[in-house]
Amino acid sequence: MQLNIPLTTLMGLSTRPGELGGVGPVITEVARRIVANHLDNPEARFSVGVTHPVTGRLLHLHPIPARFLRGLQAELVHARDQRCVWTTCRRPAATCHLDHNTEYADGGETSVDNIAPLCPRHHKAKTERDWKLKQTGPGEHTLTDPFGRHYRSSAPSLTDPAVDEAMATAGARSADDDLPPF
Repeated sequence: MQLNIPLTTLMGLSTRPGELGGVGPVITEVARRIVANHLDNPEARFSVGVTHPVTGRLLHLHPIPARFLRGLQAELVHARDQRCVWTTCRRPAATCHLDHNTEYADGGETSVDNIAPLCPRHHKAKTERDWKLKQTGPGEHTLTDPFGRHYRSSAPSLTDPAVDEAMATAGARSADDDLPPF
């Protein structure tokens, strides 16, 4: 969701209303409070568009906090991995936390290449018990325990893999193979 607000309203110089996407106009005081309460909130689920007071054109878009993956990217991670990436867990990805492989606080990007679904139990184990998770390829993960042992998991195939024609025919037998030679 996006809140658009004129710069002069944001600065307290005018009382022009803001516009909340999908809802409509919101009074000045509500718009200011939304902005004040959510700009630095890591749990915020919307962006704030600051508009030119005369033209109404977008000047700046304050994004939803960068530490959360959302929208199509979040859906891609859920669809790609299908389940919690902990090697023994089968919890559906859609019910998991989207966790940074390299923690956001340690400079990890909020991107599909650094995010994996972990169920709440395994997310807690990774965070509190010094487990490490690394994505080695799309849907390919290596989990390292506190003792340095590695465990690999991979996303399930969503379609039948292509079979090389030469490989398919090399092991195939024909009906003529069972006939005696003449």
